[in-house]
Amino acid sequence: MINKVILLGNLGAAPETKYTKNGSPVVTFNIATSERWKGKDGQPHELTEWHRIVTFSRLAEICEKYLFKGSKVYI
Repeated sequence: MINKVILLGNLGAAPETKYTKNGSPVVTFNIATSERWKGKDGQPHELTEWHRIVTFSRLAEICEKYLFKGSKVYI
């Protein structure tokens, strides 16, 4: 069985970079995804969920270089 998730959202803050003992980068960041709908009463509603993303090695270097607060990302 395979679970697949596609996330499209915005970064809530700048990515945070740390390094492992052997010097390999690890970048973490949070993205917000939002869902909008109209309720039975006709009023608009919005639900925002936060997802913590962790990247390693070369992908971490790319994220560190190109991502910043507010960036739209597709994961």
